[in-house]
Amino acid sequence: MNEYDGELPTRNLVFNTDLDRLLDLDRDDLGVPEQPGLWHRLRADRRPVAQRGLLCPTCRDARPEQPEWMYLSFRRGRRIASHHNPHRRAHTAAQDEQREAYQERYARAAASDGHAVEIGAGTADGRRPAVLVTGADGRRFGFEPQLSYVSAQSVRRRNRLAREDGITAVWHTVDPNAPLIDQVHWVRTDNLPARAIREDRDLLLRGGVRTLQLLKCDRVSPRPCQVRGGGRCGRWHPTWAVLVPRIDDFVRRVAGGVYVPITQRTRNGGPLRFWAPEADRRRFLANGGVLADRTDRPVVPRQRGADQPRVPERRRAPHRPPHRLLLPGDPYDPVGEPLTSDRVIPPVRREICSAGRIPCGASGARLYPGGWYCDAHRPGAPG
Repeated sequence: MNEYDGELPTRNLVFNTDLDRLLDLDRDDLGVPEQPGLWHRLRADRRPVAQRGLLCPTCRDARPEQPEWMYLSFRRGRRIASHHNPHRRAHTAAQDEQREAYQERYARAAASDGHAVEIGAGTADGRRPAVLVTGADGRRFGFEPQLSYVSAQSVRRRNRLAREDGITAVWHTVDPNAPLIDQVHWVRTDNLPARAIREDRDLLLRGGVRTLQLLKCDRVSPRPCQVRGGGRCGRWHPTWAVLVPRIDDFVRRVAGGVYVPITQRTRNGGPLRFWAPEADRRRFLANGGVLADRTDRPVVPRQRGADQPRVPERRRAPHRPPHRLLLPGDPYDPVGEPLTSDRVIPPVRREICSAGRIPCGASGARLYPGGWYCDAHRPGAPG
């Protein structure tokens, strides 16, 4: 196992000049078992960053004459190595080489299954993907390695353009915090150098692919009932578990129609987008699962400082039975008319007294400004 093995994420590597070796921050011992407690000693170092001897390995390989110093931090349970220079975030030359290597790998995997591949089809306006694969039944898939930063708005626009051209976009990132995650259907791999990507070794997908599992909702289940929102109901519930396939298998299965894009709504109303086997999608729906119909709508962010979850708007009008259009001469049919709780006003009849909540009904009434009234109920009558 070397520093770019597909089983290890390399975005957490840092070069230590004192030890003259790479440190793997994802290992408890940093890959240096003969130096116990090394992480704590490095974190306790309060010297200026340029004197701590920690270098970015990518910058060191690309520009030995201009090294970039790094410092260590610990956030959300993860060890992080960051550039001391805040303007040094991207490694453009390395990313270009990585992008080209990923394109070659997509094409090689798809072609090995007999699918037509067009590489280098991308355009600056995002109208065409980097690698275009024509899969089963003539369906077209655009594989796009997005290694640099891209805003959620931009990726949604590019995804929409591809969809308008009849292309299903497959977005690939190496950043677990990339803004494109769940904005579009995505997958993620470790951030590997180009030479490791080109080698014929397993390259695993760390996110974006799931498989269906049926979990018994009983007292031993660690999750509350997803139907009731609490407690246990004793039934089986479908849930999506993370799947870790190889990227070559994923490309072949997407092109072959085995994997399909899935969109769900989370409890707070946001989207959850991933790829899953088509057979799992059918099982999910057969077991009462619900999928979101619209996959292209952007996420509506919560108001800053709001402490209440978003409530979906009710946009449909209440159901009413249809009414047949009445033509001249047709009899009036009251069937289907909505009932009302308002008091029904009785019709006014000529020379019939209409006084009182229950009309008097006496004949021989006279017309007054307020209606027809008999002598007993006429305006100004005694008592």
